[in-house]
Amino acid sequence: MSKTNQGLVEFAKSKIGTPYIYGAKGELVTQAKFTELKKNYGSYVLDSDAAKIGKICCDCSGLISWYTGVLRNSTDFHNVAKQINPISTVASAPVGALVWHQGHIGIYIGLEDGVPMYIAEDDSKNNCRKNKISAATFTNWFLCTDITYDDAGQTATPVTKGGVIAAGDTVMIKPGAVYGGLSELTKGLTVPPSVIARTHTVAQVARGEALLREINSWVALDYLTRQ
Repeated sequence: MSKTNQGLVEFAKSKIGTPYIYGAKGELVTQAKFTELKKNYGSYVLDSDAAKIGKICCDCSGLISWYTGVLRNSTDFHNVAKQINPISTVASAPVGALVWHQGHIGIYIGLEDGVPMYIAEDDSKNNCRKNKISAATFTNWFLCTDITYDDAGQTATPVTKGGVIAAGDTVMIKPGAVYGGLSELTKGLTVPPSVIARTHTVAQVARGEALLREINSWVALDYLTRQ
């Protein structure tokens, strides 16, 4: 059976709470296995993690490998990705995209109240959990080469009632919106809070066509609604 992005997300949700041990890959950690991990990874495996002996444990890259069946570490996932994107644009990613910073990796699961969320085996204290994505937690996102993205192109389809936005329409921008291709200076940057959750009228301006393309990219990403 093909491994998919939706399958990865559902798998990750089912593993929330699974104990974290560095180097574990979704396996029963026996005393012998714990000793092996300590020998292989030293201080990365905490002494306090001995309390997890007898439990199924995993680390961040192991959570993804557990589902795909392809063993990679976080750097390997990054290095085989076909395109690396800034984390500021993660809200435009399909669910099941991988979120990454050097030495750590997680799984993007979509927006909750406009906030991008992830699931990851974060560390020995937090174990496998769901949490908010920010520039402080991850630097990049990319697609996992070991799965199929069944809905990777769906964000290009407008989702608001009534279709595309036109000049003269009244709209509201949702939290989490980022600028698209209107200007290379702002591309990928978060829309400032001063314009979020307020009504705006789409004016006909000199750059009207480019502006409308930008606005309708927000419609497609569910960043904007017609009022």
